[in-house]
Amino acid sequence: MTKEKTNEEKTKEVTEKSSTALAPLSVFEEDAGSGLENIGAEDVTVPRLKVLQALSPEVNSRDGKHIKDSAAGDITNTVTRELFQGEEGCTVIPVTYKRYYLEWQPREEGGGLIKQHTDNAILGQTTKNEKNQDALPNGNYIQTSATHYALVIDGDSFQTVMIPMSGTQLKKSRAWNSVASTLKVKAGDGRVFTPPIYSQKYRLTTVPESNDLGNWFGWNIELIGQLGEDEMFLYEAAKQFKESINFENSFGKAEEDTPF
Repeated sequence: MTKEKTNEEKTKEVTEKSSTALAPLSVFEEDAGSGLENIGAEDVTVPRLKVLQALSPEVNSRDGKHIKDSAAGDITNTVTRELFQGEEGCTVIPVTYKRYYLEWQPREEGGGLIKQHTDNAILGQTTKNEKNQDALPNGNYIQTSATHYALVIDGDSFQTVMIPMSGTQLKKSRAWNSVASTLKVKAGDGRVFTPPIYSQKYRLTTVPESNDLGNWFGWNIELIGQLGEDEMFLYEAAKQFKESINFENSFGKAEEDTPF
């Protein structure tokens, strides 16, 4: 008669199987990109970094979009659903920047992103409504979005993301752009120049904020410093990401999640 395995023995067996060494990366490198030949910029969605708020579905345990252990003030990747604690944050390498003018349908009419405009001329067609929004004649409204594209890095791995900032967060975006555009470094021969934006690392965390309209969590952005010699692969990855961005269709079917 075969003796039934104890739970401890079963756990050990599963652990031993799961600890099998990973295949060498050199094997995968030989077939790099294979199977992705027919996927273009219009076939993918650029993940967004999103600051979770008290009413975000990700923090509601009864919502289908709930993320385990999430809380207001945390940061999440909208595609991978990876979670970063708000106080600890994440490390990013900014790649480039673009200002968008997003046309939204009012929530009471169903909500949702209608169109992504890249020309600020659209603002000339708007007037302020009772909510102080830039309303179009068709009833939709325009939200200005200062969007930063970046790599979120974790050791030797990274994710490409976009970080849209609107409303009260526009001033955070301007501050970030000011730091990046005024940063100077000295070359070996003494020449001073502005380095590429993707030569620097930043720490993104969140902080509580409030005004007469309510309370929310916003971005906090701190310069960490220049990439190290052993991080040049990240520098090259950032350059490649910059060249691959489809500025005309970055938002896809985005949901409005900036409360103020």
